[in-house]
Amino acid sequence: MHMHVEINYLAVVVAAMVYYGGGALWYSPVFLADPWVKAAGLDPEKLKAGKNNAWRSYLVALIAALFISYGLARVEAYMQVSDFTGGLHTGFWSWLCYVVTTMAMNYSFENRSWKLLVINAGYHLYGFIVMAVILAVWK
Repeated sequence: MHMHVEINYLAVVVAAMVYYGGGALWYSPVFLADPWVKAAGLDPEKLKAGKNNAWRSYLVALIAALFISYGLARVEAYMQVSDFTGGLHTGFWSWLCYVVTTMAMNYSFENRSWKLLVINAGYHLYGFIVMAVILAVWK
């Protein structure tokens, strides 16, 4: 059975941009840049010199944020979520059940730092909750 849902595409784009923009603060020197660089085992000098093709990473992150926002909008439309609390719950449970679990599996097999998992998953917690709330209340 196919169910037609109404999607507010402007809200999808704005929510994605808020999520994406939050990463600029989350991973900034003001907040978690140093612990993230250390936990990820990155070379700070290489990062400063821009030798890691940062533009590609930013583009992938932006496209991913748009897809995630659209997916959350569809889930909330199917579930008829239309208030702050519903958005909060949708964002949190989506994050916990899909983001943290898949990241934990990968980090475990890749032998990556649990500190890195907490830093990265923390950003996505912020993002999923903010996006889901925006999408829930902006109809």
